[in-house]
Amino acid sequence: MTDPSTIRPARFTDIPRLAVLMGEMHARSVYADRATLDVKAFKALCVQASQRHGRTACLFVAEGAEVEGFVMGTVDRLFGISRELYATDLFFYCSERSHPRDAGGLLDAFLGWAGGAPGVIEIRLGVSGAIGDWRRAGALYRRRGMVADGAMYVRRISP
Repeated sequence: MTDPSTIRPARFTDIPRLAVLMGEMHARSVYADRATLDVKAFKALCVQASQRHGRTACLFVAEGAEVEGFVMGTVDRLFGISRELYATDLFFYCSERSHPRDAGGLLDAFLGWAGGAPGVIEIRLGVSGAIGDWRRAGALYRRRGMVADGAMYVRRISP
């Protein structure tokens, strides 16, 4: 087995590869035949996260021979109205080619950033069934000291 990937902040030169991974993620998701991926919007979001990395956003990648995973996070007002902030992920994805430890490494990088972000009093991570079994990510989150808080309900609307 190969060594785990290097976890590092994304560079602007990683954005084309991240767009490929986002396309792969979208194709594997329940939205593949229901929602159109806007690659230009995703790349713009990557640029914003890279520019704000370490402050009000983060974008970390897992790089072995190639980038095979990433986590993008942001901070926002708690419940949209508090002066205090919470940190959350926008995207967290590891390809099937990634090393088994990459998800944990990316999560650790995210939690390290979020735990030190000014004004953040809570870290909230969600998991859904959009790409496979959500329980796997939930188990990883619990191993990192997070606890379940509520549930997510979905009503899919036909176009």
